[in-house]
Formats: sequence, structure tokens, C-alpha cells
Amino acid sequence: MVVTLHPKSGLKARLPFLFVLLFVKPLLILFPILDAGLRQLKWLDQGAQRGPDAPGIQRTRIALADRPTDLMVPAGTQASDSDTAILYLHGGAFIACGPATHRKITGLLARQLQIPVYVLDYRQLPVAGVGTSVADAVQAYRELLQDYTRVVIVGDSAGGYLSGKVIEHAHAHGLPKPVAYVGYSPLLDLDLASNPASTSRHDAYLPKGKLAKLAPKFDRGPVEFTGERRVISVPVEAFPPTLLITAQDEFLEPDALELADKLTTAGVVAKVHSYSWQLHAFPAIAVSRDTAEAVVLSADFVREALSAVEHGPATEQAG
Repeated sequence: MVVTLHPKSGLKARLPFLFVLLFVKPLLILFPILDAGLRQLKWLDQGAQRGPDAPGIQRTRIALADRPTDLMVPAGTQASDSDTAILYLHGGAFIACGPATHRKITGLLARQLQIPVYVLDYRQLPVAGVGTSVADAVQAYRELLQDYTRVVIVGDSAGGYLSGKVIEHAHAHGLPKPVAYVGYSPLLDLDLASNPASTSRHDAYLPKGKLAKLAPKFDRGPVEFTGERRVISVPVEAFPPTLLITAQDEFLEPDALELADKLTTAGVVAKVHSYSWQLHAFPAIAVSRDTAEAVVLSADFVREALSAVEHGPATEQAG
């Protein structure tokens, strides 16, 4: 397993971390996990609709898997020009965010790789449980396979979990596996908050106790949850080359390290980049020097995976 640590020095570089730790995390701890409160979180994505797109990107609202979806395409190109696409699954603890909150990262990925990025607005709590979110993500992947030879799957936090479930589904149903999987602080265990060995003490953002209170809602319908609850338990042969980018010592990092170690031991390419004094899912939530670097790392990794498929045996594309 290759783990690259990105250190950060100086008080100025640490101020965002300290601000979130001292002011944002306490607010998250106090936020009530009631359906009425969760419904109010829709304003996050609705408010973000007013925000600008990344420069050099054309954005179109389409339907994918019968769900609203942002299609991000490099300016001057058409989605049909490419034989490769990215399915981006946003984070937000299955309760918040959407395509609009993630326009920066998805636009940057589309521009860097010069391929279309589909950002799915999957169903979330309190309307639907995780099984339904998974069903939307799986159907979106199936539909993209009808139009593209290669599909890359990218997700942050809860979206990283959905990405893992898409990988599991593709393997179980004989579909082509994604060309690559990129996870930004991916959730890899749906029951992580009930694990007595896990802790969010050193995480500037995620409170374990709040996730534990939210967890009973995860199994809400209408689509039943099936398969593994831990992405780490998905068979290693299901995984494509995998890149995981985390904040050092964050709540979800131990699982990312465990998955990468398991994949590497089995001969699957897996890399981890850990950023000190950073926030959970930082590439998706803030534009910074670290975000820019993470996008370049992601693009380079995807290019390597695409090159391996193009020059390797045809069987490498099979699930």
C-alpha cells in the first residue's frame, strides 16, 4: 500500500481546521436529527444554485436514472465526443448537499480530464434510506454503460460509500467494473458509528455521536438495502484501481487505510494521500491549494488507469 502524507506548517495553514473544530463541529453536535430538521437541509443545495460554475465548463441539467443530474462538459465539447465519463456521487451524510454544492470539484475534474462528469441528485433522507440512494446510483451507472465504453466512479464521504456499492453491484451482476475509483474521505462502513473502536475525537468536522443518532434512519425504504454494509467486505476482485484522499486522523481514515491495504495485498492498485490539518472531504467542500493538488492527483490517477485498460488485456475491463 502506498500512503503519501502531505504535511502542512504554519498557523495560517491551520486556521480553517481550528475554526471548524471550535465553531462548526459543536453546531453539528447540537443539530437535531429529526425529519423536520433534515428537510431544512435542502436549502444547502438550493442556495448553492446561485453559485458560479468552474471556468471553462458548460453545465446542463438532464435526467439520469430518472433523477435530476448535472452534466458538466468542458467548453467547446459534447458529451458524445468522449468514450469515457465520470459518475460523481456527492457526499452529505445521506441527508444534505447535491449537484449544486459540488459544482466546483466536478467542474474542476471535467476540465482537468476533458471528459463529461455526471453529478447525480440521488434520493436521500428523510424521504428515502440508503438502499434507495444505492439503487439510484446503480441505475445511473447502468445507464452510463449504455453510452460509454469506460466509466470512472468518484465520490466523497457518503458518495464514496455509494461508489463502493456500485462496484459491488457491477461485480455481482457481471457488469464491466469502473475503470477507476476515486474516493475523497469515503465512508466505507455504514455502521461505523456503532463500532466501539472508532473515534472522531481527532476529526475537526464529523461527530461520531451524531452519526450514531442518524444511523437508524439509514434502513428506511422504499428500496431495501442489500449486500455488504462494509465496502471493505466487498470482494477485492470487484475493485478497479483505487485512489483514496483523506484528511489525516479524520474519523473515516482508518477504514480507507484498511481498504487500501487489503487491495494492495491482493494485487489491486491502491493509493492513499493523507493531508494533515485538513477537513473531511476537503476537495469537495472548499477551493484551496490542497484541493487543486487533489484534483491533479485524481486526474493523473485516472489517466494511468485509462492507459492501463487501453494497453492491457481486454479482460481487464470485465467485472
